[in-house]
Amino acid sequence: MKKSIILITLTFLISNINAQVTQEKETQKPKTNIELGQFYMQKGKKQIKTAWILLGSGIVLYGATLMIGSAEYDSGSSGGISIATFFLGSGAIIASIPVFFAGGKNKARAEILLRDSNIPISFNASKNIPVKSVGIGIPIGR
Repeated sequence: MKKSIILITLTFLISNINAQVTQEKETQKPKTNIELGQFYMQKGKKQIKTAWILLGSGIVLYGATLMIGSAEYDSGSSGGISIATFFLGSGAIIASIPVFFAGGKNKARAEILLRDSNIPISFNASKNIPVKSVGIGIPIGR
């Protein structure tokens, strides 16, 4: 009987916790195209940087596999460490592929949102007012 009461109480408690809504999400104003484009551009750059780090670490682990594998072959051991580094390197390289795609997708979203916008170069730190400038855009490859 005690177990069923505790189980029912926990079930209702967990369902009530997930059903709560915070005030911030209700009063949050929608972002403009410039803000959203800058967000996607920053997110895409971070994802591409992460993908390069994953790819580089996978290649380094492959190199470690070759060095450890040759040392294990000379000593006559079973090669457990070299197999582990091989699979870790393979996993890192395979994991970098979808991160590259996601970064490119976010960069393309940002380019679409920022295509027709004047982006402020710098901000006045004391008043947080954007300072606009004059520039010339030359499309390359069209």
